[in-house]
Amino acid sequence: MANRILTALKGEARGFFRDKSTIFWTLAFPILLILLFGAIFSVGGGEGTYDVSVQDLSNSPASQAYIQALNSTGSLNIHMVDASENIDTYIQDNSPYAVLIIPQNFAAAFIPGAPANTTVLTLRTDPTSSASGVVTGIVMGVASQFNLNIAGGANVITMAMGSITNQNFNFLDFFLPGVIALTSMTTTIFWMVSVMTRYRNNGIFKKLTTTPITRYEWLSAQILWQLFVVFLSVAVIVVVGILAFNVSLTLTWIAVITIVLSSALFSSMGMIIARFIREEEAASAAANAITFPMMFLSGIFFPLASMPTWLQSIAYVLPLTYVGNALRDTMVYGNTTSALYNMAVVAVLAVVFFVAGVMLSKWKSE
Repeated sequence: MANRILTALKGEARGFFRDKSTIFWTLAFPILLILLFGAIFSVGGGEGTYDVSVQDLSNSPASQAYIQALNSTGSLNIHMVDASENIDTYIQDNSPYAVLIIPQNFAAAFIPGAPANTTVLTLRTDPTSSASGVVTGIVMGVASQFNLNIAGGANVITMAMGSITNQNFNFLDFFLPGVIALTSMTTTIFWMVSVMTRYRNNGIFKKLTTTPITRYEWLSAQILWQLFVVFLSVAVIVVVGILAFNVSLTLTWIAVITIVLSSALFSSMGMIIARFIREEEAASAAANAITFPMMFLSGIFFPLASMPTWLQSIAYVLPLTYVGNALRDTMVYGNTTSALYNMAVVAVLAVVFFVAGVMLSKWKSE
């Protein structure tokens, strides 16, 4: 029995080492994960700064000194908002995750003899973004330093916290659009990779060449089927979120079109991946190697601002970034302008990948 086991083991080993693509993806994928998470979470490795929008209603030397102190920390990228602009309109149009409002009476806090709690800084944040916590800590820390150095330790500057939206959203309201985008990607890519490799290995593609169906029609049929599966998943996600967690998402027409486009985009991407991978095991590993970096670099789980600058640059060339942004902008923030921009990017990418998928598929050579 031991000899039979050993013989079978040798056979599996020969099969593994003969398959160069399987070896590559088996070794490359864990290395990729180590480099990815090491870059995101390594101590001292982050170069990124955190965006914060600041509206200075005081426009005084004291408020300007405070803004300069925030800037000197080196951790904040400050975007000034004109004092005449409606802050709620600004939030809706720009979808920031942190907005600081310096009140008109800020300078009065540093007049000798000013009473405690003279002025209140208002910080409105996205409660689901870990970057918001970092911004809050920095803003509060600088305020405490001002209290200590300028007001002699008196607590004249206090903080008022609020949400970036006036609506009663909870964590899942912000998180579910990302889950929908992630589901669209993983469902379609893995399905197409599986179908393509199975059809190739079973000789089905050769048989399809003898039928009237074209590659364009075949890929269209696959996209339509995946579209049904994706919307079924979306329906389950939204219903469970409403029933179990009382989420208040709105499935807008922009969200629907974005999901349709993402299905076409990722189905085509899966077709391209499978075109260059012959074995099912290697194809699955390759699909993981493509989807995992997008999963963690596209702002689905970790805010882009918490990553080093060079990783943020990579994130902005990943399709999932724009799918997630479009869904979150329209379903949570109600930012139609930004949602339409991101949806347009997804549409362009969908067309490009669809055409590439059709052109790269050579059924006669499969």
